[in-house]
Amino acid sequence: MPTPARRPVLYVEDHPVNALLMAAILERRPELELVIAANGEEAMCLAAGLRPTLLLLDLGLPDCHGSRLLGLLRALPGCESAPAVAVTADTQFPVADWGFCDLWPKPLDVDEVLNRLDMLAGTHPSPAPPLPELRGPSMPAALAPLGR
Repeated sequence: MPTPARRPVLYVEDHPVNALLMAAILERRPELELVIAANGEEAMCLAAGLRPTLLLLDLGLPDCHGSRLLGLLRALPGCESAPAVAVTADTQFPVADWGFCDLWPKPLDVDEVLNRLDMLAGTHPSPAPPLPELRGPSMPAALAPLGR
């Protein structure tokens, strides 16, 4: 369960690499906590009482279509009004016809996902951590400029 200071985002995605990518993207928005479900049944269990800030749904789930799942999630207390995004390779899917407010096409464009997250969830970019200085005698040989 998410910590009280962080707002949950429910992502329903059956492909582990896509789930890892979304987790890496949301690390840039520390006020959000990603909760991942691998299928519709798991999503329904996790969503009960979660009160997600945002719903991110893959459409091609192993046990149901994401549009059907959205209808089921909308019946749960706390999920009625959360913005819902279709995260899919099907760029022709009519998102508005099924209650989604947006479509994020796969493969994901990281900068665009972050921009849309900021708009939909009201988040703000976190400052990038400083890069380590790679000069001087302590620099590993593998990182030293060529010709040294």
